[in-house]
Amino acid sequence: MKRKKTKNLTRILAAVLLSVLVLTAVSCDNGEVPIIDPGTTAPQTENVPPNSTVPDDTSAEPEDTTEKKPADSSSEPEITSSPLPESSSGPAETYIDPLTGLRTERDLTYVRPVSLVLDNVSAAAPQSGISRSDILIECMVESGISRLIMFTNDYGEANEEGGLEVYGPIRSTRHYMVSLSQSVKSLMVGAGYSDQGYGAIKNGGYDYIDGVHDRYALSGFFRDNARIREKGYEHSLMITGKGIEKLAAIYKYPTTNSSATPMAFNFVTEGKEVVLTSGAAYHTILRYSSYQEVQLIYSSLTGTYYRYQFGDKAHLDAENGEQLNFKNVFVLFAKQEKLEGDTEGRLDVGVTGGGSGYYISGGRYAVINWSRAGEDKPFEFMTPEGLPLSINRGTTFISVVSDSLKGTSSIELNYALH
Repeated sequence: MKRKKTKNLTRILAAVLLSVLVLTAVSCDNGEVPIIDPGTTAPQTENVPPNSTVPDDTSAEPEDTTEKKPADSSSEPEITSSPLPESSSGPAETYIDPLTGLRTERDLTYVRPVSLVLDNVSAAAPQSGISRSDILIECMVESGISRLIMFTNDYGEANEEGGLEVYGPIRSTRHYMVSLSQSVKSLMVGAGYSDQGYGAIKNGGYDYIDGVHDRYALSGFFRDNARIREKGYEHSLMITGKGIEKLAAIYKYPTTNSSATPMAFNFVTEGKEVVLTSGAAYHTILRYSSYQEVQLIYSSLTGTYYRYQFGDKAHLDAENGEQLNFKNVFVLFAKQEKLEGDTEGRLDVGVTGGGSGYYISGGRYAVINWSRAGEDKPFEFMTPEGLPLSINRGTTFISVVSDSLKGTSSIELNYALH
């Protein structure tokens, strides 16, 4: 009897082992090969700026594949919706993220977004925490360089290793950046400001966490010693999500809203996707200046645009190595000129009022108009006929470019490799 029990037990163990091996083999056979390999070099273009000495920020401030479709020649694009296939990943989550329109496990309904001004010269790259951007806005400053404003409402959680989420390098703001930060009424984080930037903060009564002039700055900000050694002191100021929360508490800046945070954009109905019919946009190039060139390359695998900058350098996050990619891309033309009498060559960029632009998503583009009714008002996007524009749910990149580039070779919506 004892031998029979042992034999049965052996059979049971053998069956269990066989089941485990089968399940393991199935789970490993995914068969997918990514079209875009994050971290790789983008195809070279004829107009990639040559390697040269990186211009420093001259601010006089405290330191701080699918088959390509032929372009449609239609002059008036239509914007339609088509159903998406049902998800097989299980039931929908409970909450909607107001910055992306996507389902999320965490309730962000009343969370006040934060916006962080990020250094964007090559010495500052790769930035930390930037892949957590729900919305990323790029605009020019002096000397032909750009700065980035990243928006997120999920910034205080620990990373996968259990450490604090780090953001930076943080740099100074400009008055038009202050205005852009208020398009979603965010709590702004920066490292000082221009004179006009200070005026915009004070005149608007906006909350601003300052890493330079704030006497409590060291309660939340810190200098990254490795960046000091490798990049320079001015490219080393960092902050954590917990640091933002701590400084907000000191100044009694609210991190939640009393009513639900408004949706950042006019998102398309869940389960549908906007299809743009003006023409193809698989590989978009934005030549801001002789120094900064951005490429956005579409992946049909992820349905997003992968970002490269400084010509052909994959734009990565220093914390996790993830390449920035976005569901939506906006190119907005805005009046841009040098501030009269400013010895540093700072700019004035018209980010209120309105203008024309492009909406790019799903490998296609549409001609649009944009408007903002005031310094603390949201973006509104419309078709050329004046109808409200629905946009796809997901992360968004907004490029604010000089209206002098409109109609020039500096903006290519569907660059074809030669």
